Amino acid sequence: MANATVTIKNAATGATLGTGTTDANGAYSVNITFTGDVVVEASGGTYTDEATNQPAQLSTPLRAVIAVAPGNSTAMVTPLTTMAYANAFSSAGTAITAAAFNTQAANVAKLFKLNGSLTSTMPTVTGANINDYGRALAGLSKYLQANSATLASVTAAAFNSDQWAKFVSAYNNAYVAMFPNISFSLDGSAFNISGTGIGGGTGSCGIAVQGSVSANGLTVPVNFNYCITGIAAGSCGAGNASISQALAGQSGLAGGVNLTYQYSATCAPGAITINLK
Repeated sequence: MANATVTIKNAATGATLGTGTTDANGAYSVNITFTGDVVVEASGGTYTDEATNQPAQLSTPLRAVIAVAPGNSTAMVTPLTTMAYANAFSSAGTAITAAAFNTQAANVAKLFKLNGSLTSTMPTVTGANINDYGRALAGLSKYLQANSATLASVTAAAFNSDQWAKFVSAYNNAYVAMFPNISFSLDGSAFNISGTGIGGGTGSCGIAVQGSVSANGLTVPVNFNYCITGIAAGSCGAGNASISQALAGQSGLAGGVNLTYQYSATCAPGAITINLK
């Protein structure tokens, strides 16, 4: 990302602590006098789109949160760190902290099957030394191109359960198109989706949704697994109003025609998690 403006902000107050500009290779250095959690934000600048191999302008800010102390600190700022930022702080009034960010960053890394920290691992997106982080970003570029989507559409807001399911499927197809010789699939179990305003219990419920959905003359098979947490212990079943409300409120598939629902106190591996709060 060449010639992007990098702004370092106090995570607690939003006050700007320092600014800098990336060089032709995307490297930057900003000197600040501060100890604590900071938001690192990159805006503007140009890069080579991996899907089209054409120059492109950064259309939405990229963010990460790190804890800094006297000495040197490192922060990679990428679309994946920005996804983590959006999911960590989507609820109004949520305190921006490195701890909360790191939790969601670990989830994003798990989703994309990456090892190591998203903010300290250098992604290499081209050439013989391309790494898994770089492939994940290249796959995301291909997803945006193939689905006529914008970067903001996947980095600026938290997804609900239905949106995650659609993204996982479309991204897997894009990744395979970008790297046809590599077997890959996203891990859809990575995210807890909160903000329903209901729940708060200690129980969980696994829901297998199978069948088909028809629209505009097309019939699409459906096979989703949800894991609803935060319900009252022992209340897993079709009669639980919180479960139905959670699925419907998160644009889930509750009540869909031609669908069957199986409820279990055990969640299936890879299930899309809805954590009721």
